[in-house]
Amino acid sequence: MIAYSDIVIIIQESAAYQAENIVTRKLEKTLSENLLEKKPIKVITGIRRSGKSFILKRLYQKLSIEVPKRNLLFINFENDRLSNDLNLPSLRDIYDTFKLKSDPEYRLYLFFDEIQNIPGWEKFVRTVYDSQDDDIYITGSNSKLLSSELSTVIGGRVLEYQLQPFTFNEFLDFHGYGLLDLFSINEQKTELSRMFETYLESGGFCETFTLSGRQKENYRQSLIEKIVLKDIIGRYRIQKPDIIQNLFLYIAKNPGSIVSAAKLSTVMGIDDKTVSIFLSYLNNVFLLGKVDKYQWKTGNIFRSQRKYYLSDNLFTHLCLESRRLENLIYTHLIEKYGASAVFFLKNEKGQEVDFVVTYGRHYHCYQVCVDLNDENEKREFRSLLNLMKYRSPEEIKKDKYYLLYYKDSRSDKNTPQGIEAKQIMEFVLTE
Repeated sequence: MIAYSDIVIIIQESAAYQAENIVTRKLEKTLSENLLEKKPIKVITGIRRSGKSFILKRLYQKLSIEVPKRNLLFINFENDRLSNDLNLPSLRDIYDTFKLKSDPEYRLYLFFDEIQNIPGWEKFVRTVYDSQDDDIYITGSNSKLLSSELSTVIGGRVLEYQLQPFTFNEFLDFHGYGLLDLFSINEQKTELSRMFETYLESGGFCETFTLSGRQKENYRQSLIEKIVLKDIIGRYRIQKPDIIQNLFLYIAKNPGSIVSAAKLSTVMGIDDKTVSIFLSYLNNVFLLGKVDKYQWKTGNIFRSQRKYYLSDNLFTHLCLESRRLENLIYTHLIEKYGASAVFFLKNEKGQEVDFVVTYGRHYHCYQVCVDLNDENEKREFRSLLNLMKYRSPEEIKKDKYYLLYYKDSRSDKNTPQGIEAKQIMEFVLTE
């Protein structure tokens, strides 16, 4: 039986954090609004080091103002003190011991960080949820393990939130910039452009913001290895780890390319079923995100061809600038609308629109380019204009069509009616 004194130490270590350059993120604000309300279970998923644990710790600290700490159980299941006790009986043992010491006049608040490390954890959570008045917060770095197990055992009694690495606005907030409107953006354009270049190349993992270039490279490599080796190869017992590593590297060089399992199987030299499985593993641990093809005329979704993007621009070090910019727009859109609302378009003539967001019965369409110039403007605008042919004038007024550029070199900057040409940095700051 685990001693209560050891549990207290585990809680203190699990909930500790350094209070420097704190950015209050949107998800923290959302969860803080109903902090003292019980149920349903709150689940935060996302890639490792995106800030899930930090938000959990901040919620713990806020609750400790209103609730006795002996009623706040915070466990990081990657704490080395638990390395020999990562099983269901030990979890029940910790809970029962903690509950005996709690104040019965307050409910218990349970914070379980990286809970997927406990085999059978969902049975414990279901039992506590059904029999007690506890409020439960869970984080995990594997969407499939959490979502499938929760949906099977707990059903719909869950609020799930996916946390991305820092947005560009949060990145600027970390570096001391306040709220930015169009006036302040124009006043500080040179400095903001320099910050944008850094974010475009290095992404939104907060731990990298104060690192040198070489340190960022080491951080990136270490993070990829930990996710691939521990969360994929170790968990799924993959016999040929070099294959899944090479598959990730292929996507990292070509984010946003339209691919199929059959095409990738030829490139990788393995069967398409294995490719599909490995892609799902990379998606489950949030290294990759998939975007399905949307059929504009029929509203059908096709999954035979997909685009894969990287979860953060930290991983875009192997690709071209055009792909890096497109990846940045991808992460911006899924942060704002959710991954399930983002698609790409390609018609029978091969004309492609990088992203379409289904917004109720209306659409937001986005075409991304590096340099909008006299030579390519007709081509860049054509795909958006072709889409508009299928919409009535009333529908077009409610849709949104964006041509997003890094640089506008046109001699005549007139834009077709109904389309907004916008600089990418301004777009991610204001939209």
